[in-house]
This record gives sequence, C-alpha cells and structure tokens, in this order.
Amino acid sequence: MQPFQDLVLPLLETLSAYPYLALFVGMIVAGELVLLPAIYLAATHRMDLMSVLALAMLATLLSDILWYSLGRRFPKPTLKRLTGKVGQHFLEGVERTFNAGGKRVLFLSKFVYGTRTLIQVLAGVHGMPLRTYLATNVAGVVTVTGLLTVVAYAVIGTTYQFGAIMQTIEIAFLLFVLVIVSAYLLAGSRLRKQWSL
Repeated sequence: MQPFQDLVLPLLETLSAYPYLALFVGMIVAGELVLLPAIYLAATHRMDLMSVLALAMLATLLSDILWYSLGRRFPKPTLKRLTGKVGQHFLEGVERTFNAGGKRVLFLSKFVYGTRTLIQVLAGVHGMPLRTYLATNVAGVVTVTGLLTVVAYAVIGTTYQFGAIMQTIEIAFLLFVLVIVSAYLLAGSRLRKQWSL
C-alpha cells in the first residue's frame, strides 16, 4: 500500500496545486464526469467558468480527434480483432446504428456515457470526412458542455434558495452528480443494448 501512496500523493498534490491542469487531464481521461465538479467550483468562484469551459472543450476535442485518427489508421478488421468474440455482437450493433445515421450517432454519443470513444473510432474507420466529423463533433461537444453548465447552474441556484434547508451546497451538488452519473450509465446501458440488437 505504501508504494501506491508514494506514487499517488505527489500526483494529487500537483493536481490540487494546478486545478486547470487537473481539469484538462481529467477531461481527456474521464470525460464529462470531471466537468461537473469543475462547473461547481466555477459556480462557487473557486475557478473561472470561461477557463473551465474552454479547457474542457479543448481536452474533449483533442481526445476525440486522437480516437478518430486511430480509427482512420486502422482498418475495420483490426477493430474486430480488438473487440474479440465477446464484444463482436455489440460492435456489429453499434456499426449498424452508425451506418444508419453516422452524423446523428456521433452527435448523440456525447450524451451517452461510455459510447463516445467507440463512436469516434467508428467515424474514422468508416471514413467519415474530416470536415463533417469536426463540424458534428464540435457541435456535440459545445451542446453537451453548455447543457451540463446550464443544468448545474440551475441546480446550484435552486439550492441557494433553499439555504435554510440545505446546510451546504456540496450535499446538493453531490446528489446532482450522483443522479447525472446514474442517468448517464443507465442511458448508456440501454443504448448499448439497443445498438447490439
């Protein structure tokens, strides 16, 4: 346990000293789940909202473009080998859905946690033109980031009105994060099941 702590504690200290770096790295690694706490910190004036939104969108777009580029480099059979027999059925369902409405699926993948990376790769594998990809992807990233920001601020504003009832806004925001994460996971699970039919 000690070697793990020796590795993790300096990393956590660095990330807490540089919250914008933590946001950027977190968005690349974990996506929108990191955005919600960052928006909360911006709403409570611990971080700058415009910087949070700009870094979040930049990190998301860079990550997405990397996955798209990997999809362009590797042929379709490579993707099938990577998924193995277990993921083959799911991959075929997602590909059918993607083939039926690539731009729409790319846009909607921003709202379904757990599908974003695969859809980026499929956009590359299926040769979606770069301009189309960028326009659709940027629209999706801006929309989901804006939507999450509006909802977070609405929840935070509502909790301020119930200040006497709520002892701390952190409790309300924690519940909000849990609801959003649960909704993302549930919607992702249902769409993955639907796409794998």
